[in-house]
Amino acid sequence: MDIKSILGQELFYLKKYEQTSIMINTTAKNSLDFRILPRRTISKMAMSCFMVNNQNLLEETLSFFDGKVDYIYIDIEQKQNINLFKIAKKIIKKSRLVTVKPNDSTVESCDILIRNFLNDDLYNKKVVVIGTGNLASKIAMRLAERQAYVYIVGRSREKENTAVEALNLFLPKYTPRIQSLEKTQLSEKVEAVISFISGQFTRDELLFPVIGKETFIIDGGINNFSSDFIQRLLLMNINITRLDTRIAFPYQILWAHEYTQTFFKEVFGQTFIKDIAVVSGGYIATEGTVIVDNLKHPNQVIGIADGSGGVKSDEELTETNRGSIHKIKQAVSGEY
Repeated sequence: MDIKSILGQELFYLKKYEQTSIMINTTAKNSLDFRILPRRTISKMAMSCFMVNNQNLLEETLSFFDGKVDYIYIDIEQKQNINLFKIAKKIIKKSRLVTVKPNDSTVESCDILIRNFLNDDLYNKKVVVIGTGNLASKIAMRLAERQAYVYIVGRSREKENTAVEALNLFLPKYTPRIQSLEKTQLSEKVEAVISFISGQFTRDELLFPVIGKETFIIDGGINNFSSDFIQRLLLMNINITRLDTRIAFPYQILWAHEYTQTFFKEVFGQTFIKDIAVVSGGYIATEGTVIVDNLKHPNQVIGIADGSGGVKSDEELTETNRGSIHKIKQAVSGEY
């Protein structure tokens, strides 16, 4: 089947939904020029997903869907010698072009998956993270901040030491410190093992002493574990799963979501209500400006701006300030 037929089938599927979109991304690994990925749906939106590593096929895909779908989501992370966003900007004229960061979505998906498995309670739980790169470091930080004890396994002792030292610099003061699994010589079983490496992990003997029947194993890097390792886990009835990044689909489309766009249209910014300056959504204003919860449909008066990014205390309010608050409250309640 040629590519036009494949794209036509995807469009036929999408047209069943009120909102339509496609997502195009690439990968750092050597991969096929073109591949269809699992479709995604949320609420009234459907999305067809493609992995494209060939410029000609990318241009053909973009040209085919431009104007036929509402949104075209493009991977902004340049993992190959092909800049998806740069090419998409030249081609897309009718659909709305939106950038996504798949690495961040991967971390969000992993975070949600392990939270679900542990009933959103990582306090004092022990987690082994295999890897010292982008994804491994991000999930290690995330889980440590959730008060888990995180143990790093690196491909080399040097990378492992560097990652552990660097990550601990950024953790909040009272957060459990991230440690090296080998240096710690942990004898207890861990609640989870997460792998984010670009190849296959070959040090199974390091993991088995800390893996128990209740340990949850996540392959986040795809094919990180050997066939023998997986079969042995399955025989032991131990949970092992390959990370499905569809878990964080809402996060991927958050910028273009109606709620987010409404925030920028109705909440964030500065305006005037009955000739009185008001701000909302964190907008920093000059001294005396009234701070409300929503510009277009205010329901709450937060206070008076102090001109330095803060809110005046009650003792600092002038008669003019109090008058402004009173008028805005009247306007909000409909009494003005």
